[in-house]
This record gives sequence, structure tokens and C-alpha cells, in this order.
Amino acid sequence: MTPFDANPSGAPGGADVIDISSRWRELDARFKRARAGAGDDDTALREDRSSAVVLTAPHGTKHYRAGAMKAADLHTGSLTLLAGEVAQVSTVVSAGARTAWETWDERDDEFARHLRELPDHARMVIDIHGMGDHHGPDFCLGTGPRPGPLERLAVEVLRSELAGFEVAVDAPFDARPHYTVTSLAQRHLGLGGLQIEVAARWRSPHDDAAAPGATALSRALTAVEERLRDAA
Repeated sequence: MTPFDANPSGAPGGADVIDISSRWRELDARFKRARAGAGDDDTALREDRSSAVVLTAPHGTKHYRAGAMKAADLHTGSLTLLAGEVAQVSTVVSAGARTAWETWDERDDEFARHLRELPDHARMVIDIHGMGDHHGPDFCLGTGPRPGPLERLAVEVLRSELAGFEVAVDAPFDARPHYTVTSLAQRHLGLGGLQIEVAARWRSPHDDAAAPGATALSRALTAVEERLRDAA
């Protein structure tokens, strides 16, 4: 599959692109409404689909990271909602992380609470981030500070499913810092953890040219979910 083929069956991908783009825009509008109504209560959107994989998006709005305010990773919130629907996996998306924090021990917003309260069927947290196109790859997989069998399996599946794209591992982003969701999953939650950085060219719901990347990522995550369930 090439980056411009949204339909891996080989059939024309036009309708697929239109459908995915339309739904992505709907979810982007939903995310914007949630963000606008977040106020000062650090809300999060959660959808439990009883899956082994849980997709997260901590940076869809301006947010604190390691005690400093950072700009949003644009459209990662709606992309995560979209991928969760397509792959039928659970999602936790921050809609307004405004409270300053430096370590996970002191972070107690709704997003963090949802992660600490994940159900027993959850086995791996996959954290969606956004990177600039200047970094080069289409996707970067960060394996975190303590990668193990689940991380190796997920990387193998993602690299295979995204074979038509440039996929880097641990460069330029390795997800090892203590403040990453991947670090939280591996060090504190007893779960597998992986970070996926998505290049800006594949992140706009308002550009149909981005739909093949969103579609491919969503289908790749479906394969990860299936393999993790088989490995249980």
C-alpha cells in the first residue's frame, strides 16, 4: 500500500477518502466543542470499547508538560477519536489540560485519572502526538523507557501495516522522558506503552490529502488490537 492508496483492496479509494474525511471533520467539531466548554476543570473525553489497546491524545490543546505551557499538537485529538472509531479501540483524549504539573505523581486531572482507572482488559496504551514535517518521517514510533514484548509486537505490526510510509523508531522521538504517557504506562500502570508521532501532513481533517494517512494509521491500529488479543 502506498501513502496515497486509502483502500488497500486495490479498489478506487475516492469514496473511502470522502467518508473518512467527512467523519474526521465531524469529530474535529466535537473535539472543538469539548475544548471550548472545558473551562478550568481539565476535562477529557473517554470512550471504552473493551479493547486491549487504549489510544490517548494528551496534547490536542495547549497543555503543560514538565511544568511548562506548550502549544497544541494540532488535530491529534480528533485524529485519535477517528482512529478509535475505525479500529474499535478505547480512547482517552484531553480536552483542556491547564493545570501545571511536573511529575505523574502530582498530576490529578481527568485525563490522568482515566488512565489510572483503566479496566483490566487494557494491555497497551498508544499515545498519539504530532510532529512537524521537517523531521522527515511520516510516523515515528517511540518505545519508551522500558520496552518489552508488547512494544516489540506493536512496532512489528505497525511497520508492516504502514509499509508504504516512512516509519522511524525512537528517532527523533523515543518517548523515554518521565512525563510521557508511554512512561506512565510502562513505569506506573504495568501496561505496554507506545508513542506514535504523526507528521503534520497527515493530520488535517480539512485537507482530503491527509485522509490516506489517517486511514492507514487507523487500520494499522486495528491490526495491533487483533495481535494483542491473540497474544493474550
